[in-house]
Amino acid sequence: MSEREGAKARGRGVIAGLLTALRRVAGMPDYAAYVEHLRRCHPERPVPGEREYFESFTRARYGDGPTRCC
Repeated sequence: MSEREGAKARGRGVIAGLLTALRRVAGMPDYAAYVEHLRRCHPERPVPGEREYFESFTRARYGDGPTRCC
């Protein structure tokens, strides 16, 4: 791996870490950790796609309507 490729890989790692931190601050759980948990503890359950996972999380947290009146 060249030095430039290594720098790109480190940059992607930093960005992924920042996105994970942002999601946790916003109260969203980590999808990768969820998938790992499902595979380890509940192998019989199907693994949802990332989009499905966040949609179900958002529905469970906020319901079908707005969270405030204004």
